[in-house]
Amino acid sequence: MNNSENILVHKKTLIILSIILGIIFLVMRLPGVGLPYHQDEFKSAVSLAGGSVTAGNFFSHPPLTALFLGLGNSFLGNANLRFLPIIFSILICFLFFDVVKNRYGAKPALWGLFLLVIGFYSVWASLMIDTDGAIIPFFLLLSVNLYDRWKNVVGWIKYVIFSLFIASLVLGFLVKLSFVIVLGMFLVDFFLERQKTLTKKDVFYTSLSIVGFVIFAGLVFGVVSLWRPEFSFGQMISHALLYFHFGGRDYTQVIVQGVKSVFYLSPVLLIPLLFISKELFEKTRIFFIYVFLGLIFYFVLFDFSRGALDKYMMFLIVPLSVIVGLIISKIFDNQTLLKGYRIVSSFIIGFFIVLLLFILNFINHIVPPLYPKEEWFGRVIHLEWNILNPFNGGSGPVGFYISFIFIVVSFLISLILGIVGCVKRNWLPEVAIILIMIGFMYNAVFAEELFFGKINGSTAKVLNEAVSFIYESNDIKKILTYNDIGAYELSRVGKYAGRFYAAPQFEDGHRKKFTEYVRNNGGYFLVVDIPHINPESFYGKFFSRCPSVFNVKDSKIEATIYDCE
Repeated sequence: MNNSENILVHKKTLIILSIILGIIFLVMRLPGVGLPYHQDEFKSAVSLAGGSVTAGNFFSHPPLTALFLGLGNSFLGNANLRFLPIIFSILICFLFFDVVKNRYGAKPALWGLFLLVIGFYSVWASLMIDTDGAIIPFFLLLSVNLYDRWKNVVGWIKYVIFSLFIASLVLGFLVKLSFVIVLGMFLVDFFLERQKTLTKKDVFYTSLSIVGFVIFAGLVFGVVSLWRPEFSFGQMISHALLYFHFGGRDYTQVIVQGVKSVFYLSPVLLIPLLFISKELFEKTRIFFIYVFLGLIFYFVLFDFSRGALDKYMMFLIVPLSVIVGLIISKIFDNQTLLKGYRIVSSFIIGFFIVLLLFILNFINHIVPPLYPKEEWFGRVIHLEWNILNPFNGGSGPVGFYISFIFIVVSFLISLILGIVGCVKRNWLPEVAIILIMIGFMYNAVFAEELFFGKINGSTAKVLNEAVSFIYESNDIKKILTYNDIGAYELSRVGKYAGRFYAAPQFEDGHRKKFTEYVRNNGGYFLVVDIPHINPESFYGKFFSRCPSVFNVKDSKIEATIYDCE
């Protein structure tokens, strides 16, 4: 086969693989476009529906947050806002492939893109009505793309690309202030690359670029303030400083949210890091810098223990997909280890492991309450792992359950495989194949439970039935909903009265709130019981005294309407 034929085959292979990945992308995302808006997503949707797209409506973030969501509302409609992050995610896929292909080659780009497409964290990021999941990663990859092009061109075009690079950084900063992590990533990478040849000229121009960035960003903020006077620069800074303190942090919550992020990432994006070599570490240094700076930012510099920390950890998706994609590609590049019978045997072993893990979802599970957290930790410590773990967050997703024993055993088997791969390096292809099979099944189970809940129940299903009952009931004028589940749907039928959380720290305030609510609004409550409410808590005892006027259950998830008048 001559060189031109090789190129043609290579192009056809890329096209076929791209089509396959595109189909997987859509299959693992489109079923989620109709999911209920949850908590912060609901606030955004309501603000947009009212025609208000000020920064204040979006937690005092920089103005592009409101602009992007406002444009999404205008062109897609208030009920279809999840298509906005999907559009950005499609653009991310193209940028991701281009960046990784230019840096490391087509095979690592395809492997990395595969991991990006199948990962549940990435799936949810593609659907979340916020900036952390899709918009910030878009500007990250756009900046890296321009940075790489700037380093590889000469002449006048170099200044044009550098100007576009600075503009992309400013635009990312105008979406969210945490984009400063990306700026830090480029600075650290630049100085590490030039550490042996660094000149005063380099320092001068770098300092000049930073000053130019600050001035440019300041001018943009000023123009926005003149264009939209409701945007408050001071309010934005004050909001950011609320999280900048080192005392009074809820470290238990930090641990819980951190572990939850690990579960979202899945074994396939973490265990292969054990196989990284010094050469691959050097090649992917800029992405490791991004991960390191991000972890310092979110876990050390700022206190997000009372925020949606699991949402912010979405910054890990892109760099880990790049790094692990390169690791897997290098493993399969070793032709001496790729023998037919070994590949077939690894698929057979992987099939039985995946089947065993999948079956774990169907053993009898207990649904412990979220509080007290000591009960949950106690069960984990005493190896009582047949419990369902709730997953929900400030910007979604709406709650769903996953078997804890399924999660832990998936990670344990993957870790054992990782150790085997480290000890027996000639077994790495087999180990990698089995890890990929586990990762694909693991992420598919998460996505299925979010979208359909065929194993442990669907929040969306019971919520829709409850909202239909509330809409048709003449007795229910207003209703208070647990964990803000169904807020958007209840608002659309004009019966949303507010929310409550069954957390111990809110108990005193809720005693008063419930009393006033029952007195003024008739006392109807909607409880979609995920996370499960402790029956021995104030909330559990309160609802045990109230008759239910509606109840529907789907496996482990139950929706009840209480009349507490």
